[in-house]
Amino acid sequence: MHEHALRLLDFNRIRDDVAGYCLSEEGARSIVSSLPSGDQVEVTDIKARSSAVRALFGESRGVPVGSFAPVDEAVRVVSKQGTCLAIEELWALGLWSDAFGKLVRWLQGSRHEALSAELALAPDLSPVASAAFRIVGPDGEVRDLPELRDIRSRIRKINLDIERTTASFFQDETTRSMLQSDVPTQRDGRTVLAVKAGSKARLKGIVHEVSSTGQTVYLEPEVLVRKNNDLVEEEARYNRELQRILRETTAKLHGFFGALVAARAACASFDSLYARARYSHLNDGVYAQDRESGIDLIQARHPILGSKAVPIDLRMPTGARTLIVTGPNTGGKTVSLKTAGLFALMNQFGLALPAAPGSALPVFDGVWADIGDEQSMDQSLSTFSGHMKSISAIVEGATSRSLVLLDELGSGTDPEEGCAIAMALLDLFIERGALTLVTTHHGILKNFGYTKDGVLNASVDFDKDTLSPTYRILMGIPGESRALDIALRNGVAPEVVDGARLYLREERTDISALIRGLSDKHRELDSLRDEERRRLRDAMEEQRKADLKELKLRQKESELRTLGVHELKSLLYESRKTLENLVRELREGELTRERTQEVKEFLSTLEAGVRDADREARSQERDLKAGSRPQEPIMEGSAVLVLPGRKRGRVLRAAKGGKWLVETDALRLTVDEADLETTAEPEIKAPSVTVEASAGRGNRAVIELDLRGFRLAEAIAALERQLDAATMEGLSGFSIIHGTGEGVLQQGVRETLASYPGVADFHYARPEEGGAGKTVVRFG
Repeated sequence: MHEHALRLLDFNRIRDDVAGYCLSEEGARSIVSSLPSGDQVEVTDIKARSSAVRALFGESRGVPVGSFAPVDEAVRVVSKQGTCLAIEELWALGLWSDAFGKLVRWLQGSRHEALSAELALAPDLSPVASAAFRIVGPDGEVRDLPELRDIRSRIRKINLDIERTTASFFQDETTRSMLQSDVPTQRDGRTVLAVKAGSKARLKGIVHEVSSTGQTVYLEPEVLVRKNNDLVEEEARYNRELQRILRETTAKLHGFFGALVAARAACASFDSLYARARYSHLNDGVYAQDRESGIDLIQARHPILGSKAVPIDLRMPTGARTLIVTGPNTGGKTVSLKTAGLFALMNQFGLALPAAPGSALPVFDGVWADIGDEQSMDQSLSTFSGHMKSISAIVEGATSRSLVLLDELGSGTDPEEGCAIAMALLDLFIERGALTLVTTHHGILKNFGYTKDGVLNASVDFDKDTLSPTYRILMGIPGESRALDIALRNGVAPEVVDGARLYLREERTDISALIRGLSDKHRELDSLRDEERRRLRDAMEEQRKADLKELKLRQKESELRTLGVHELKSLLYESRKTLENLVRELREGELTRERTQEVKEFLSTLEAGVRDADREARSQERDLKAGSRPQEPIMEGSAVLVLPGRKRGRVLRAAKGGKWLVETDALRLTVDEADLETTAEPEIKAPSVTVEASAGRGNRAVIELDLRGFRLAEAIAALERQLDAATMEGLSGFSIIHGTGEGVLQQGVRETLASYPGVADFHYARPEEGGAGKTVVRFG
């Protein structure tokens, strides 16, 4: 990556912020010395690792508890035989080893296969921590070791004896008058008394020091000399024994030197990964999706601006390679440029971006930038010369996989020549294939965006009433500079601004009016799109409620059907008993006219009962399908639907047995009333005239595109024609039937939709509408 671009885009500040989240010096050094990667595989891997570690913060696992003390000097001492660690160095080594183990164990909760394998191979430094903490405690003090216990006991006794002796001097009235202070002091590790200079002859002892004023003499009384000597001897024994213990421990730790070196290298990797994940989590970012080309930043917020950042949307479709952003000063052009460049660097550094889900970026082999005033008095460079020096480096280094950011291209010199250089540079970058983002005020470059393939115009929105920026990027429309309005707002005399308007009126064309018209039209389309989305949300909610109601009706229908079967069984059971009794009576008695009449009446009653039950079941079924709405009475002339086919017809007159004569198209049918459902009169639509696009009817969009049986290439071509036609005709969406099969056609359809500009969303249909064999598409 180009160091000049890293500085211009404030990446170094972001990197320093990330380093601040490191737990160890090793991790911080690794972060500060790292650069964004230009390798696709590396970027994908580091983002996957960072995402896996970041998930641990959402599982209420806290953060690793441990102190990574500096161990550079301690490791250097351990690397050599015959050396001896100081107490502080041994303590630091123990803390570091313990903290490393805790970090490894914390990271082992992450769900990433390769990272888990590396953690499993991390050196075990628990023996190092154990050896260190056998001698020193967590507070850095030497423990009460058996080897030192007797010596410490003698030192305590001697100190108590010295304290009692010095106390006697302060308690005696004669000697107390000789002293300058009632507190003993230390000189060269020996206890002495502060004696008045005039009284030193009255108190026998050794003078260690005289104050600068000569008024105080620091004297060791004879009675303390031997006690101080004993204390010095015991402390020397203590230090000799402690040094022996430290040398033995250092010799033991020398065998772990290789493990310490490997652990420090692993710690740099693990801790830098922890810092990336911690930064991403605390800044509530999202990891950018990978894509081959183009840019898709949604609600992107520049991280340096913090809460002052205004979210922006910046989208470049796959086929576009150059974006020319125009508009007024202070409108946010440069911030948008810096946001895009900084997000590319952060993405390739393994960081989540402060943006909305769905943001996507390619991996660039280099990010090049020329932003701001490159004037340098030290190097005798004018503004234009500074820009040209930076641009010459970009021309030399940029490739087809590079991101090039050029702010105020063509400025700082004669406008005509500046425009010519700008267009020549854009031609070069277009030919090379670099993804280029440019800001400018030159009107000629606005026209350049309409005359070149792969070049898009965009503008930063500006509130013409308040003369303040909205920081919204309007794709496809160039913007006005509004220099005169801004000059007037910032205090330039009105007569100067009016004079400027007169000059412009003589030479200016109607381009500004055209731009204003396009901007107003764009706002109107945005408003209509928002209204369409609102209606779509409402329709989806109504559909959800209808689906829920249908589910409840089906449940009720099932309950009624079960109840009907039960009642029918009861009817058959009772009827069978009655019929068996009648048959038995007929067999046992004589066949008379009265018995024959009873059988006929029973059969008639049974038939009527079955007919009534059937009519009631049909009526209940009709009510369920009508959503439990009350049925309108059927009469002559009623518009009806004939069940179960729901064929539309009209009632002519009543027939016998509760039936009706119904006319459907050219047929007349006698239908039971239970098989009829009243319906509304058909609407008689007035004739309408439609104007078709200039494309042939073969290119008209359809509501449902069936691609089954197509080869992949044929299907993709048909889908692209459908997308183009749907866009031209203003369809809000359509569906695609592709089946499931082996998934080749299904995958090709989804990849085409993902790369097509204007497609806001696509998803599989509901299971009852086709499931994974059908995709529903919605335009933004």
